[in-house]
Amino acid sequence: MGTLLLPLILGVASYFLTGWARRYAIANKVFDIPGERSSHSIPTPRGGGLAITVCILAVLPFMDIKHHWVLWCTLAFLALLSYIDDHRGLGFRVRLLAQLACACVLVIFVSDFGRFPILVGGAPYVVSWALILLVVLGVVWVTNLYNFMDGIDGIAAVEAIFVSLSLAGMYAYCGEYEWGFLNFTVVASCLGFLFWNWAPAKIFMGDIGSITLGWLFGAGGIISAQGTQVGVCVYLILMGAFIADATYTLLTRLLGGEKVWLPHRSHLYQLLSVLFQDHRKVNYLLIFINVVWLLPMALCALMMPDWALGFVVAAYSPLLLVCAATRGQLIRNSKAEEC
Repeated sequence: MGTLLLPLILGVASYFLTGWARRYAIANKVFDIPGERSSHSIPTPRGGGLAITVCILAVLPFMDIKHHWVLWCTLAFLALLSYIDDHRGLGFRVRLLAQLACACVLVIFVSDFGRFPILVGGAPYVVSWALILLVVLGVVWVTNLYNFMDGIDGIAAVEAIFVSLSLAGMYAYCGEYEWGFLNFTVVASCLGFLFWNWAPAKIFMGDIGSITLGWLFGAGGIISAQGTQVGVCVYLILMGAFIADATYTLLTRLLGGEKVWLPHRSHLYQLLSVLFQDHRKVNYLLIFINVVWLLPMALCALMMPDWALGFVVAAYSPLLLVCAATRGQLIRNSKAEEC
């Protein structure tokens, strides 16, 4: 009963903390001002993700999870920087350097200075320094793409609830109850926030929320892979919708010679929100893809770990094909309407 009561308490706490964050943002004029590349039309308070961050940081020190203190320290540091960035703006370079530093710290403590087993399939692999660098960049990319994908009402919280609820069930199945409880905490805190963020949003998550969730999934997946049956492939599949959209969009913009550090509205989910004229419909579509396609593939990767990489390829192939077939057409339609 006590185990079930705590997430409920955290969900209620997240709800009231988000309300407080909204009042604070309004009083201190911490608004997200809409521009031509924004998906909203009126100034909206931001920084509501503080509630999610506080709930996670409050619970994490008490979890009997390997390297939980490394995860807590890096998460707290990045959350603090993100809070400052929401209020004053730190610049992309400062944020990126901080994330790279935290990723290096994470890898140093999680690995044994060169011996870095990552559970990809049924057995751990000792990877080279080149792949360790790839792990660092991968964690940073997952952190940032979560921030990039937080562009319409509710989408970041909806994705976090799906990923964490799925992980909670998988960890419970594998007997990793501490990991399961941590993810259940994320679900509860995101639900409390979502009451305020569902379209039309009364407050936005802000960097403090999106960076927290991105880092938790990126770094948490690496740590989990060292000591549980839930490997990196499961995380990659569950986050497939976000990763496919963000990665495909970044690559196409790079190849097109665009300045990728500038704000834009060319993610597939943003284009769909314009097409549907309703953020909620995009969220419903995301939920459908997650539950009908990605969750079964992630379960297959968990149950058949020797084939985990194959399930990653199978899960991502249709997502990338949809991005390639749909995104370009929606951009062309948008430009035609502007003309």
